[in-house]
Amino acid sequence: MESYPNSPGSDEVTEGKGPAPASVRTAVKLIWTSVALSVVSTVLSFILLDDLVDAAMNGAGGVDRDTARAGAIVGAVVSLFIGVALAALFAYFISRGANWARIVYTVLLGLGILLNLFGLLGSQPILLVIITLVSLVLSVAIVFFLYRPDSNRYFKAPQGAR
Repeated sequence: MESYPNSPGSDEVTEGKGPAPASVRTAVKLIWTSVALSVVSTVLSFILLDDLVDAAMNGAGGVDRDTARAGAIVGAVVSLFIGVALAALFAYFISRGANWARIVYTVLLGLGILLNLFGLLGSQPILLVIITLVSLVLSVAIVFFLYRPDSNRYFKAPQGAR
């Protein structure tokens, strides 16, 4: 089998951007803390499932109890798996200095903040309200650390810079 010549520069090995600054490392740790909080929230959703179903039944007309229960279970599990997968993906790329990941994650956090604020308007068990409030604070802290001056320099540094 004939081998093809390498493209120009393909023999170069990039060293990456170097180690992430403290603010980026803190943001990544807060992302993982947020994931852990999501797991706790999901477990609590199962523990408090009857209360959540009752709240859904009071607010929704024409929905039977079994449908509300199935919707709560499926919603909790699917959102947990998607949330963990996305958080892992973004935490990886953010820690590697991918500016696109920082921007997209910030947009997703902004949408999440709005949805969480909207969710606080409904009736929920107090434990879930507290977790939502903590999650909101974490989201704001993540954005804060992702846009600190040392973070900005890290994300703007070219590949291979030290």
